[in-house]
Amino acid sequence: MLVTADEWKARICRAGEESPRRNYRATEAKIRHRLGMSRWFDERARSYRPGVRHSADDLGLTWQWVHVAHAHLDLSPIWPGRHPTAKDRARYRKFEVSLDERQQRELAREFRDWTRR
Repeated sequence: MLVTADEWKARICRAGEESPRRNYRATEAKIRHRLGMSRWFDERARSYRPGVRHSADDLGLTWQWVHVAHAHLDLSPIWPGRHPTAKDRARYRKFEVSLDERQQRELAREFRDWTRR
């Protein structure tokens, strides 16, 4: 099926108008606000990741930074004023790939639930 350039442009514009808007900067700010709060992670980890280390709360926060706020890994608030090292990135990637689908859904849902309070 061939369409004209004008029709293609109109379809793209229509799709943009119909897409929901989202303020990612506000989401990033909410995630930054949680820096230093670990109780939320401990409570979820007990239910969905038994045996996870207490110190992994920064990884959970970074996962939300990357997957909920769609922000760049290197800009995660857990590395204030510095760029993450290769070891930092590797530690995060190891955590990220260890999450199954259910755990990913719960981390995303936990953030949404927290922001509605």
